[in-house]
This record gives sequence, structure tokens and C-alpha cells, in this order.
Amino acid sequence: MSGEKMARVRLRRIGGARNAGDSGETAVRQFCQHMVAATATRETAARSCSDDELRLRREQYRERLQAGEDIRGLLPEAFATVREAARRTIGHRHHDVQIMGGAALHLGAIVEMRTGEGKTLTAPLAAYAAALGGEPVHVMTANDYLATRDRDWMRPVYELLGLTTGLLEPAASPSLRERQAQYTADVTYGPAAEFCYDFLRDHIVRKPAELSQRGLGVAIVDEADLVLIDAMRQECSLRSSTGKKEDRYEAVARAVAALRPGADFTVGPAGRTAILTENGLTAIEQGLGLDTLYDAANGGLADLVENAVLARAFERDRDYLVADGQITQIDQGSGRPSPVGFPERLHAALSAKEGLPVPPPCQVVGAIQQRDYLRQYRQLTGMTGTALSDAPIYRDLYGLDVTVIPTNRPVIRVDRPDVLYRTRQAKLAALADDAKSRAAAGQPVLIGAMSATDADAVAALLSAAGTTCEVLAARNFEREARALAEAGRPGMVTIVVKMAGRGVDIVLGGPGGAHDAVADAGGLCLLGTERTGDRRTELHLRGRAGRQGDPGESLFYLSAEDEVVTGLLRSTPKGLLTDGASFGVLSKQLDRAQFNLAESQAQWYQDNSEFDHVRDAQQRAFYAERTSVLLEPAMRRRIQSILADVVTAEVDDALGAGAGPGQLAGQLHELCQVGDARGSIFGAMREGNPDRAANTVAVVLEAASRIYDEREARYGAATWEQAARVVVLKTFDRAWGKHLQDMTDLRTELIIRGAYGPQALGEFQRRGRELYADMVAGVKREAINKLFTIEINLKGNWS
Repeated sequence: MSGEKMARVRLRRIGGARNAGDSGETAVRQFCQHMVAATATRETAARSCSDDELRLRREQYRERLQAGEDIRGLLPEAFATVREAARRTIGHRHHDVQIMGGAALHLGAIVEMRTGEGKTLTAPLAAYAAALGGEPVHVMTANDYLATRDRDWMRPVYELLGLTTGLLEPAASPSLRERQAQYTADVTYGPAAEFCYDFLRDHIVRKPAELSQRGLGVAIVDEADLVLIDAMRQECSLRSSTGKKEDRYEAVARAVAALRPGADFTVGPAGRTAILTENGLTAIEQGLGLDTLYDAANGGLADLVENAVLARAFERDRDYLVADGQITQIDQGSGRPSPVGFPERLHAALSAKEGLPVPPPCQVVGAIQQRDYLRQYRQLTGMTGTALSDAPIYRDLYGLDVTVIPTNRPVIRVDRPDVLYRTRQAKLAALADDAKSRAAAGQPVLIGAMSATDADAVAALLSAAGTTCEVLAARNFEREARALAEAGRPGMVTIVVKMAGRGVDIVLGGPGGAHDAVADAGGLCLLGTERTGDRRTELHLRGRAGRQGDPGESLFYLSAEDEVVTGLLRSTPKGLLTDGASFGVLSKQLDRAQFNLAESQAQWYQDNSEFDHVRDAQQRAFYAERTSVLLEPAMRRRIQSILADVVTAEVDDALGAGAGPGQLAGQLHELCQVGDARGSIFGAMREGNPDRAANTVAVVLEAASRIYDEREARYGAATWEQAARVVVLKTFDRAWGKHLQDMTDLRTELIIRGAYGPQALGEFQRRGRELYADMVAGVKREAINKLFTIEINLKGNWS
């Protein structure tokens, strides 16, 4: 059974391709085919236009949309316009399959287009159509190299179409003016993480003029599997130093180092959670000299332990690098250093594990997981070379269906059966011999290694045999791109670690090279050092060979010592294995294991997303409230509303607790300086008054309003308006940072307790709501108190 057929069977088995989904898939396919024919009929008219006429079509289309015409009606004309602009500017006319891909993107699907099918050129089709409505269009990539390359390559196309393009370049503290200029463009390219960071920065500004993004309209994600799946739970965060030092990490690291994997802690199915067992919890408490880890007096020690246990599950040179005394996260999809990095406490735990200085703690100002950010776009869509096998994840976590686009030319790559060896050493030696022989015959060879250790071992074997090779360990994007541009030349041997060079096509024969000679030699040959549970990585590696109808080969070398193979061969005596033999049953078992793992990971993501949704919902509500304060044209009206909430809560709590008039009057004076209304408060609270609470609130609000008017008159309306806005926003920001940590601590507590399933989720939701409600009430009370006590100097500062 083919991989794609197996994927479709599995989707139906787990309910991912229901009848409604099947009919929807058919409708999308029919629309894409319709767009191919409809675009072709309008191509002659587009070709007859001058450059200026082609450029002016943008305004014509906008006028038609504003007049009420449906975008679907003019889409074929728009696509024909983009196709002609690309032909004139960069010499590439969109293939029909790229028109299909653009149509599927327009519908908001995840589009599977094989490696080499031209996803970069497909994006402007959907981007142009989306930009006609005037909303921002963000084209996201996995790294800054691809963002720069794609924007620069496509910019002439956009310019002829009358659209401007922006580019987000990574920066710890980007220039506001520069960022605003990039977001003002019709279409903005950039790494996904940069868009996330700018979103967070926009939610800590104090003036509307400091906003950079102009809304979240349409996001087109290239290499969607890397961004939407591998980096989905990657958290972008803004932090400020607390000036304090946490010196307990080293002691915790020593205690955790003594834990036994399996017996004392277990690792989650996606490899990104680690859970203490009862034995492990006892061992930690004994190692740290504690009666109970969860005693509130321990001040967040449970979270430090949880991160230290997780650090045990992470492997050096697989999950992170250590260089120049620093910990750097390795992106699991690309094998490259991650631009985002680990969460602060995990980073500190890893530092302690490696015996490095632990960086001082910081206060979280804002944080968001990449998935939660992306889900806020009006329309999210994306492209990748492998999507079908991950369809349940796209559907369950993003509400997006997968559309598979056929290749422009038939794939004639030959995928050889896996070959098996008894030992890793024998496997790598055979692979190196194979690569040497092929290179000597003029065939280019790409070796896909799953680890830097394997890459170095094969390189050493090739060097000893007199064969030159290039090793790409996913450290420098530009160098990778240059090396891969040469990887298709006759006799070249290139070793890539995991997905090094992702997004860069290998042209057979090299740029302007000997295409036919290399094709006659068999085309590019992909040799894999092992098979893993990650099917997507394998598909992307195979897809590098045989692009655009070129010949090619792929072959994976296995050994009985490979982690993924060992379990499947547990009952097979090594004496029955023959080095270099094909083991068809094993290959089929590996295929099934990969699909089983994909399903398990999809379920794991879904289970954990329920917890993530709690904080996501809170963040959306909180940011909506903060934005309304930021953009509030009349702060007096907003302050009156907050004051009413705070005073009502204060009075209700006091009366519920049996407080007397004197006690309540003192509390209210401390809150908002209404001491002059003490007599009125006593009168409103007299015994027998059926409306004691309402009357008391009315008296206090009237007195507070007079005081507010006096303060506004004292400082001037404009100064006071700005002061009030900043006071409320600063109070919001401090409270939100603390709330984020409180929610993290709550989730950590549940994880370490081993609490999972509906009961744990219910507790997290309940206690999360309580934390959020308390935070909101505290924000309002603190803001009111500050507004009635701050002093402003002549320079407009307040304290």
C-alpha cells in the first residue's frame, strides 16, 4: 500500500476524513480545476496589457469589490494578471498546478505541493487576491534566510502588480519606524516568530502611535509543517530583568540527576514533557530535604523541579547545543538553532544540568505560543511538501483541511527497498561505499543523516576512501543554500543533518550545469542513514530527488542497532539477519509505526491543546480589554466604568463581611480618597436602609467623581488624560506578567502530580478562571488607587 493511500485509510479510521470532509475535498478539487481553465481563458487579455495597464488592474479590481462583486468572480482575472506579471518580470509562467495551489490557498486550505513544485511562486497568487481587499497579508517562513530570499525574488512581480512588499528582519529591539514601514506594505514577508514578537510588543505599548502591526488579516505559511506543527507550542515571550537571583537550580539539578528514567520519571509521547512517578517524587523530596514538594513555603520549587526533570529528557546535540558557555535550542523540524529559544526556566534548568552559570530570572511581560498567535488571523493557510499524513493535526488544532496538488510532471524517482545490516558500523560503511561508487560514476549523492554523529562518521569514512564531501549541519542558512545549489552537479556528495537546507531546491546538474549528463547517470540519489518515527522528515528527504519529473533514486540504510528497528526485531535472532538484505516485512512495520506515532502525536497535541486553550482564551480577552483602553478616545468614561466596578465590589465585600460604617469609610478613603464623604457614607449605611449597598456605592461614586474632576483640572485635561491611560496600561501589564507565571505554576503542579485527562482539565479550567478573575479585580482596584494618589510633575511624569 502506498504511503498516500495508507494515509487516506488512516484518516478515515480516526474520523479525520468524514463524509462531509470528503465532499468538501471534492468541492475544493473541483474549484481548483475550474480555476485552471478560467485563468487560461483570461491569459490572452492579460498578455495584451501594457505594464501600466497591468499595474492599474489592482485599482480596477478593488473598485469592483467595493461595488459588491464577489471575489470569486474576479479571481480568474486576478490570477491571470499575476501569471503574466511573473512571466514578464522573472521569466516564470505559473504552471497549472501552481494555479491550483493558489486557488486552494485562497480557500484557506493547507496545500501539499511536492518539493520543487514552486511553492514560492504560488504564494503571490493568493497574496495578490487577499491584498485587493486592503487587509494586511503576511507571508511567513521558517527562517529569515528564506524570508529574504522569497521576498527579494518575488518583489519584481509584486511591483508590476502595483503592490508594495515589506520584510521583517530578526532583531532583539527593532526600530519602531522601520517595523511600521514593513507592516504598512501590502504584503509582508518574515519568519513566523518575528510576527509573534511584534504582536506581543504591540500589546505593551502605551500610545496608539507606537503600534506596528495593522491587524491580522491573511497569513500564508510556507513550510507549514515546520511552523504549524513542529513550532506550534514554541513560546515567544518578552521579558524584563527582575534584578534577583535564583540560586536553587544547581541543588535541584543534582537531585534530578540521580533519578532513573522509567522508574522515577517518564517522557511524554512527543518527547517534550517529563513526568515524575511516585517513586521519583519521593526521591526528589528526600534529595532536597523536603516534607512535601508542594508546600507553598517552597516558593515555586515545584516548577524548578519540573523543568529540571524535563531537562533530563533533553539530549545535548539533539535538542540543544552548548557553545561559548550558552545553551541554544535546536529546532526539531529543521535541525537548526531556533531563533526563539527555550522558556526561561527550562533554559536555566539546562544550564544547571550542563554546569553552566544560570542566567538571572526575568519577569515575563508578554508571552504567546506560536499556534495561539496564528489562530487569531482572519484566514490562515499554508503550503508544505508533506501534509496528508498530518491532516488530523491541521484539522483538529487549526480547523484547516488538506488539499493535495498533483505534480507538474509525473514523479519517476525510484524508491529502492530498505536494506538492513546487523550493526551500525556495518551500515554506515556500506552506505559510504555506495556513495563513493555512485559519485565515481558521475551521479550526485545526497546523504540524509538523522544526527550530527552519523554525519561525521560517514564523512570520515568517505574522506578515508578519498571521496570529497560537504557536510551541512544546519548552522548557516546562506552557506547551506550555496552548497545545495551545487549538490546536483556530477559526482558531488553532500551530507545534510536532518532538514538542513529546507526550502532550497537542488537543481539537477547544478545552476546552468550538465542536466542531461546527470540525468543519464540516474539523477540525484538520496541515501538515508536510518529511518525514524518522523515520516515527514523522510518524505522531505526523498522529495529532494526526482523533482519536476527528473530521474532520481532514494534508499535508506538500516541496522539492527537503530532505535526504531530494535523493538521491531526483538524476536528475530541476529544470526538470521544478512547484511545488505532487503527486509520487506520490516519496512512495512516501520511504515505502520510511523503512522501510529503520527496518530499518537496528533492525540497528544489535541489533549494538551485543551489546556493551552484556557490561557489562550484569557489572553484574547485580556488583550482585547487592554487594546480598548489604549484606543479609548475618552479615558474619563472608561475610568468611571472601572471605578463603579471597584467600589461596588468593595462595598459588597465589606457588607458581606459585616463591616461597620467606620471601617468601610476608612477602606474607601484608602482606595480613592473620599474621606470628605465619611458622613454621607454613614448615612447611606444606617441600619434598616433596604438599599444600603446601592446607596453607599452612589455616595462614593459621586464623591470620587468630584475628586477626579479636581485632579483633572489641577493637571490639565490633556496631561491627565495621558496619565490616566498610562497608569491603567502599566497596571495591566504588571498584573498580566504575574498571571502568566501563576498559570504556568498551576499547570506545572498538575503535571508533577501526574494529573491528566478530563478531571485535570476541569481543575485547570476552574482554578484558571479563579486566578483570572482575581487578577482582573486586582488590576482594576490598583489602577483606581493609583489614579487617586499619583502626583505629576511639570514634565508630565507621574509617580
